[in-house]
Amino acid sequence: MTGSIILNIPLKPYLKKYLYKKFGKIHHASRSSWLGAYVIDILDKEYRKSNESIKKEDYFPVAIPYSVVCDVGFSVSKVKLSRLEVMIRKVFYNDLYSYIEISRDNELKIYNEEYNSIIKQNAIRAISQYLSFFDITEDELSADSVYRQYSRYKKDKVAEALKEQHV
Repeated sequence: MTGSIILNIPLKPYLKKYLYKKFGKIHHASRSSWLGAYVIDILDKEYRKSNESIKKEDYFPVAIPYSVVCDVGFSVSKVKLSRLEVMIRKVFYNDLYSYIEISRDNELKIYNEEYNSIIKQNAIRAISQYLSFFDITEDELSADSVYRQYSRYKKDKVAEALKEQHV
């Protein structure tokens, strides 16, 4: 028997746009993609009725092949769905931070005379380009808040590197 079951993953709008750009309007779960492999790993045969209603615009659909449904299951607990959203957010930010590093390392520099700054403007420019590529608006995710997160991430990486040098 062929076919599939659709699992609707509740996500914030910017994460949904990110997945749309990466996988299209629906992702067909398989172990050959990180999202498919993760979804298959959290499936369960035990059905749990959910009291939460998910608005159509607030989810990303993943098609789970019938063969996987028979072997692994078709249900996902609320806790596992929350973990899935956290994992998708981490992948999103990991990709974003990699893009910023690549942009900065390739000397895509902008000098801001007012603040005598190069690095901040380069990071903000890279963030803006990244968000624009995924059609993510300022209302969905602020470039300034992303920059603050990136700054904390960089500070933590530097502190971790210094700690490793002293060991």
